Amino acid sequence: MLGFTRKRFFLTLLLSIIIWFISAIIQAFVTAPKYIGTFSRGCQVTGYPIDICDFNFPNVSPAVVIGINIFIWFWVIHLFWGWFDKRRS
Repeated sequence: MLGFTRKRFFLTLLLSIIIWFISAIIQAFVTAPKYIGTFSRGCQVTGYPIDICDFNFPNVSPAVVIGINIFIWFWVIHLFWGWFDKRRS
């Protein structure tokens, strides 16, 4: 399973969801002043690294962007975890 044990897979998935959730909270506080008001275009909070507020994705569902963000965080955590495991051994 790509170098995963079941425990490590679910732990990495949980950490990626937590990091995405924290990034969504940060995005909500950072972008809120730009998108609140009469002439704002509105914004769907999707978290980082892909931000649907800053990029114009008219035909993309926010759920797809959220899934991609969680996937990106998952692989970043996996790569860092693997890098630190190699240095320790």
